[in-house]
Amino acid sequence: MTDDSPNETDAPSDDGSRISKRTLIRLLVGFGIGIPILVEALTFLGLLEQQFGGGDDDGTATSTPDSDSAVGVGDDLLPETDRSETLASAVLREDDGDRWPLSLTVEVRNTGDTDYEFQLLGVHLDDDRTVGGRTSTDRLAPGDRRTITAERSIPAGATPRAVDVVALVYSDDDAVETIERRVELAKIPVRGN
Repeated sequence: MTDDSPNETDAPSDDGSRISKRTLIRLLVGFGIGIPILVEALTFLGLLEQQFGGGDDDGTATSTPDSDSAVGVGDDLLPETDRSETLASAVLREDDGDRWPLSLTVEVRNTGDTDYEFQLLGVHLDDDRTVGGRTSTDRLAPGDRRTITAERSIPAGATPRAVDVVALVYSDDDAVETIERRVELAKIPVRGN
């Protein structure tokens, strides 16, 4: 005697063919395990690319996240003073050696009523190193102006992030008010030889 009833392990499919319960369970388990593994793998690859990969940098420009507080060419380095300290130019030159010359030029105008001095000090790099130095206008009488250029030699490939500045405001009785700030720098273009 033959049993013509459908097999319990077969289930009808949309196209009329039968698929076994065992195959269906295998497919569901495969998807249940495979999809989370795929999502984790894509997440891991994305993290790797973000950490080590990419971008389209070809080494011709430094990358500094621009922010509202970052100072670029044409901006005042110390807007809280009543004097003018304008960043006139900022250039980083790519060199063949292991050091690259950085040049920061500032136009200073003493528009106040008393003597004034402005100084550019150390440059802070993206790798937490600092390149020291001091460039000063020396003491300026009211109405005087002077342009100073700070030349610093930074490690090749480093990105300048900030510069320390000092303003000395002299009073009539020769007391000195000192204003010290670390000024964040906007992106500085890299130029070849």
